[in-house]
Amino acid sequence: MMRSIGSFSLAAISLCLFAATLLNAQWIPANPVTRVEKQADGVLFTMQTGKLKLQVCTDSIIHVVYAPVWPAPQRKNYVVTKNNWAPASWTMESGDKDVSIVTARLKVSLSRADGMITYSDRSGKGLFTEGPKRMTPAVVNGERTYHSEDVIKMYGSEEALYGLGQHQAGVWNYRGEALELSQDNTNISVPMFLSSKGYGVFWNNTSVSTFNNRFIHYLFLGSQVADAIDYYFFYGPDFDRIIADYRTLTGAAPLYGKWAYGFWQSKNKYASQQEILGVAQKYRELHVPIDNIVQDWFWWTRTGEFKFNDKYPDPKAMVDQLHRDHFHLMISVWPFFDPGSETYADMDKRGYFIAKTAVGAFHPKGAALYDAFNPAARKYYWNLIDGALFKIGADAWWMDTTEPETEGRQENILLDHKVFIGNGARYANLYPLMTTMGVYQGQRAATNKARVFILSRSAYAGIQRFAVTAWSGDILSDWLTYKRQIPAGLNFELSGIPYWTTDIGGFILGHPNDPKYRELFVRWFQYGTFCPIFRTHGTRSPSENELWSYGPDAESILANFDRLRYRLMPYIYSIAWKITSEGYTPMRPLVMDFRDDVKAQNTGDEFLFGPGILVNPVTEEGAVTRHVYLPRAKWFDFWTGAGKDGGAEFEAPAPLSRIPLYVRSGSIIPMGPDLQYAEQKPADPIELRIYPGADGDFTLYEDDNTTYDYEKGAYSTIPIHWSDANRRLTISDRKGQYPGMLQHRSFHIVFVGAGHGNGIDITGEPDKIVQYDGKSVSVTR
Repeated sequence: MMRSIGSFSLAAISLCLFAATLLNAQWIPANPVTRVEKQADGVLFTMQTGKLKLQVCTDSIIHVVYAPVWPAPQRKNYVVTKNNWAPASWTMESGDKDVSIVTARLKVSLSRADGMITYSDRSGKGLFTEGPKRMTPAVVNGERTYHSEDVIKMYGSEEALYGLGQHQAGVWNYRGEALELSQDNTNISVPMFLSSKGYGVFWNNTSVSTFNNRFIHYLFLGSQVADAIDYYFFYGPDFDRIIADYRTLTGAAPLYGKWAYGFWQSKNKYASQQEILGVAQKYRELHVPIDNIVQDWFWWTRTGEFKFNDKYPDPKAMVDQLHRDHFHLMISVWPFFDPGSETYADMDKRGYFIAKTAVGAFHPKGAALYDAFNPAARKYYWNLIDGALFKIGADAWWMDTTEPETEGRQENILLDHKVFIGNGARYANLYPLMTTMGVYQGQRAATNKARVFILSRSAYAGIQRFAVTAWSGDILSDWLTYKRQIPAGLNFELSGIPYWTTDIGGFILGHPNDPKYRELFVRWFQYGTFCPIFRTHGTRSPSENELWSYGPDAESILANFDRLRYRLMPYIYSIAWKITSEGYTPMRPLVMDFRDDVKAQNTGDEFLFGPGILVNPVTEEGAVTRHVYLPRAKWFDFWTGAGKDGGAEFEAPAPLSRIPLYVRSGSIIPMGPDLQYAEQKPADPIELRIYPGADGDFTLYEDDNTTYDYEKGAYSTIPIHWSDANRRLTISDRKGQYPGMLQHRSFHIVFVGAGHGNGIDITGEPDKIVQYDGKSVSVTR
């Protein structure tokens, strides 16, 4: 990870840029502009070879397409959903050396001599220069196509780079790094990256691609199969704006049922109806908050045959009992089908398989991967899920091995196979998007009364619109792996996909009776409390992974953090609405809110959970303190209420019972009553914790928690504002309504300070109690 490139003199930078120009001239022929055509939505350049279009989507989004043959072949784009843009205001400036597009926020200039493109903000600050572009003819998997390559020049820049999905090397800042963008178990590739200079790039290609910044002054982007070089440039400079614009391009993330933001109990694996019901019953007897339990694989008689084995004598009765106990059930489904069933034979006859295993190993010989690129096969797959699982009441879908997995083979199986829509290599990274799309669309067509939840082991750009949470795959159960999940998850968030989780405790192998593993599990669980989705899972010896499996001391700590998650439910559910309505990012690396702070740019082991809570996971075995960096602001220790000035590093107390949590001044944190499950009772009273020292705003969101009626406007919001100068809190008029809405409620106002309004417990003596009936009310401290 690059901390700093160091200081360059202007002369040195000029020399580097001159050297870069010479290198381009030496090795790649120039591709000058021969004709310029201003169009309604941008400028089309005829080059000596091929054509290039700069499309102005908005004043901060530019779509760039270069193709050696024009028009480029028109293929359906499964990632980008917005193709029609309202006319944007822009002008074209044409000079002897370059042609520029100027918007209210950007200037984009293309060199007449060689087609290089330079982006700058309206103050003249350079963002980057890209080109030359190369399209090299190639035959890939039998298709005549091109390899594509583009280059971004970064001489003299000390910017940091983030995103690109989720990867397991522990890298936070990808400056100076290289990645192959392909799908593997534990590695998720999304060709979207952001720069600390305030721009983002979405590389619009679904084949195996490369991000190569090993030579720190050049960033090479390339793809194996391409008709064109196609990318979108986003200018923020705030990261929230870039990601919101990216979701405008690729689709908004729908809201989950409120239950999904609670605790998920899982392991590898529950083996019977009796076991799963027994675990659920014990959680309720112990009054440990929980909403969800998970049935992992091998509940079936044969992979791909959606029939419960004899360990589950009455699946519908099992689901009904779980629902009576206020549990939701997620069930594992795979895209593979073993031979020997009527379903397999029927799908084979219909041509719904991409490939079959050649020999028996983990899968038997002839096991087949279904073709999620075929709309009829996707519908068939959903119908299997619907008939066997959804119709008996299952609530959520664990879509495993969605890369798809290729046990014992390095390359994706799509690379040398055909799929329904063509060359598998062209769409090698797209399988997770296609298979989750079929399930999401299937359930949405079946009902609008139950919100979709999908857990997928892989993901791709745009998958957020199909209600997908990705998880970090079959990771190890050790301290190093745990530590690496933090930058992995934060980079995934900066790839534009908001919902992510990890196997708390690691997938393989944990020993619940080992004191050393118990410590790891506790620390991982504390971190997981502040992930977008809060979920345990893994292979354990003995096969126990419930909170009581780790001994009474650990259980007490785990139950406390679980309780904290549920007390924060009004905060979390309101953030979820921001994700859906504003394109918000819930798990926020420091660079999102402190982009100009170099220390924040290079801190990948802390994050904000929502707008206010700074989380510092403890990732060192035996640690009782944690090195913390607080960016420049005033902060409050969540556990003590004591104030602390930012812009400093220090060692924070971190006994096993807690991790350092700090709340930013100006934050308004709504905390609800203690709950056993998310919908146990209305959030009344709400404890409003006000952290003084700066102005603050928060919008409390509520709806029916379950259906898609919010899409039709059935929800309410309550804007809340803290004026620090006037020491006044205003709870504004409620906006909107929905059936069952709480008409009257109490707000318990707590102005946080040392020893007051701190920790998990309900504050016994609030500073003010406000009776609220939907009309604006103000209180003064």
